[in-house]
Amino acid sequence: MKYRAEIDGLRAVAVLPVILFHAGMPQFHGGFLGVDIFFVISGYLITTILVGDLDGDKFSIVKFYERRARRILPALLFVILCSLPFAWAWLAPTQLEDFGKSVLSVAFFVSNMFFWRHSGYFDVTAELNPLLHTWSLAVEEQYYIFFPIALLLIWKINRRWIIPALLVAIAASLGAAEWGSRHAPTANFFLAPTRFWEILIGSLCAMLFREGLVKGNRWGGLLGFAMIVGGMAYFTADTPNPSLLTLIPVAGTALVILYATPGTLAAQILSVRPLVWIGLVSYSAYLWHQPMLAFARIRMPDGPGPLAIGAIIVATFVLAWISWRFVEQPFRHPSPAWLTRKRIFAFSAVGLASFGAIGLGLAAAGGLPSRQMPSGEPFSALADAEAALVPSVGLSPACDAAEMTLSPVCRTAPNPDTVLWGDSYAMHLAPALSSSPSKIDFVQHTKSSCGPFPGIGTIKSKWEACIKFNDDVIEWILSNDDIKTVYASSSFSQLQFPLFDRDGRSVTGTDRIADLIVDSLIATSARLKAHGKTLILISSPPRNGENLGQCHMRQIMIGLPPSRCDFPRSDTTPMNKTIDRILDRLDGKVSVIRLADHLCKAGTCRTVIDGVGIYRDDGHLSIAGAELLGARMIELDSAMGQGAP
Repeated sequence: MKYRAEIDGLRAVAVLPVILFHAGMPQFHGGFLGVDIFFVISGYLITTILVGDLDGDKFSIVKFYERRARRILPALLFVILCSLPFAWAWLAPTQLEDFGKSVLSVAFFVSNMFFWRHSGYFDVTAELNPLLHTWSLAVEEQYYIFFPIALLLIWKINRRWIIPALLVAIAASLGAAEWGSRHAPTANFFLAPTRFWEILIGSLCAMLFREGLVKGNRWGGLLGFAMIVGGMAYFTADTPNPSLLTLIPVAGTALVILYATPGTLAAQILSVRPLVWIGLVSYSAYLWHQPMLAFARIRMPDGPGPLAIGAIIVATFVLAWISWRFVEQPFRHPSPAWLTRKRIFAFSAVGLASFGAIGLGLAAAGGLPSRQMPSGEPFSALADAEAALVPSVGLSPACDAAEMTLSPVCRTAPNPDTVLWGDSYAMHLAPALSSSPSKIDFVQHTKSSCGPFPGIGTIKSKWEACIKFNDDVIEWILSNDDIKTVYASSSFSQLQFPLFDRDGRSVTGTDRIADLIVDSLIATSARLKAHGKTLILISSPPRNGENLGQCHMRQIMIGLPPSRCDFPRSDTTPMNKTIDRILDRLDGKVSVIRLADHLCKAGTCRTVIDGVGIYRDDGHLSIAGAELLGARMIELDSAMGQGAP
C-alpha cells in the first residue's frame, strides 16, 4: 500500500477535535465526530491492505489478525497498565469497581456494550471514566471479526459483487442508525450494527480506488474538508448521532480520501508536517487523553482549570510520542528474531488474559474499600457518601414504569392520600416523603424523562408513551377519592428538546416550550382543584452544571472540606434561570416549593448540610440529601401554601 501523508493529516483532523471536546472546550462541541472520521479512515486503510493481499493471492486471515494485534494491543495494554496505579490511588470503591469492569470489557473488546449498559457518552459522569473512549476500539474490532471473511467469500464467488454488497450493507446499517437515533439513542451511539456503515464507507472508498472508478477532482477534497468542519460546527451533544445527519462529516471524510490526492490543495494542506506528525501519533494520543483528563478531574479539588487542561493536552502528545516510538513501532516493525508471529499471539493472549483477570478481581473485590485514601483514611470511610450516590428510583425499580402501575410496591400504604408524580426528579423525592418525621403515605407514579405535563411529551421515541402515561395518571387521580394531594416534580429537561403535542406536532424554542409547560401546569392544577385535590410542584434543586455529587466525594477523598463544592446562587445554569422564570409565572396559580429557597442561604447554594451531601450528580438529590429534606418536611409543609391560588 502506497503511503499517503494526507491520510495522516486527516487523522490529525480527527484526533485533535476529540481531545479538545473531551477537554471541555465549548468551541469544539462537535469534536466527538472525530471518532466517526477515524472509522472511515480505518475502513479505507484496512480494506486497501486486504484487497492488495487478495489481488496478490497473499490473503491470510492469520496474517490479518497478527497485523491487528501488532497495531492495537501493545499501546492499549501499555496505557491501561499505566492507568492502574492512579485508579488504585484515586478511585473510590464504586469507581474502581466500575473501572475493573471496564478493563474486563476491554480485554474482550466489548467495552462498547459495557458503556451502553452503564453510562451515556454525554453524561456528566462520563468525563470521569478513564476508559470510556475504548468503546470505539471495540466497534472496530467487532467489524474486523466479520469483514475479512465476508470479503474473502464474495471475492471467491464474484468480486464484482463487492461494491453492490457494500452499498446494501451501508444502507442497512445507516437505516438502523437513523431508526436507533429516534428510538434507542444510547444503544445507537455505542453498538456496532449502527456504526458499521461508517467503516463500510471507508471500505467502499478502497474498492472504488481498486476498480479505477475515482476520477481526479481538485475541489472534491476541499468540499469534503468543509463538510467535516461544518459538521463539527453544527453538531452538539443533542444532535442525533449516528443518523442521516452524520452523513455530513462521514461523506466529507470519504471525499477527502477520494479526492485529496497528491498535488491537490486539500492534500497540500493535510500534508503539512505538524498535522502529519500528529496523525502518526494519533492512536497513542487517543489512548492517552481520556485517562489523563479523567484522573485530573477526579484528583483536582476544583477540577482542572485552563492552564491545567493545556498542560494535560501537551502531556498527552508527549506521552503519545513516547508510546508511538517505544511501544507501537517496535511491535509493528520488529526484528523477526525477537518478535515472531507466534510470540505476538502469545503476548496478546497473555496480556489480554492478565488484564481481564485484573479487571475481574477489582470488580469482584468491590473496588477494594480497604485501600487508603490520599487523605490518609481508608476508602471504606466513603461508604456512606457512596451509598448516597446510588440513583433513587423511589420505592422500587418497578415504579419507574413504561406504563402506569398500581403495583403494591409503589405505595407506602393500602390507601394513601398523596401521589408522587413526574420523572426521575420526582423519584429522588421518594426518600423525602417516606422517611420524614411527618411521614407521608403516598403512591408513586413516575416515568423517566417524562415530566408531569399532560398533553405534551418530549424525545421523539418517547413522546406518545409519555402523553399516555400522564393521561392515565391524572385520570386515576381524579377517579380516586382518597387522593387529596399531588406532589409533582421534573428536571424540566423538556426545555432542551422539541416538544410534541397529542397530534405529533413538534414545538421548538425555549420560550414557546416554557409557555406550553406553564399552560399545562395551570390547567392541571385547576382540573385537580375542581375535584378537591391540590397540586404542589416541587422544583428541581439548583444546579451549576458541575457534578456536585462527585465533587463532594472528591473533597472527602482528598481530605478537604466538602463545602468547597458550594456555589453562588447567581451561578446556576441558564436552564435553572429559565425554570425560575417559569415558577414566577405560576405564582398565585399553582402551589410551588422552591428547593433553592431551602438549599441556598445568604446567596450560597449549599451542597452539604449537617454533614450530609445533598447531591448525587449534577442535579439529582442523594438518598441522604432527600432524607434530610424529609426531616425538614414540617418546614416544607408550611411553605406549600405560599403561592397557592
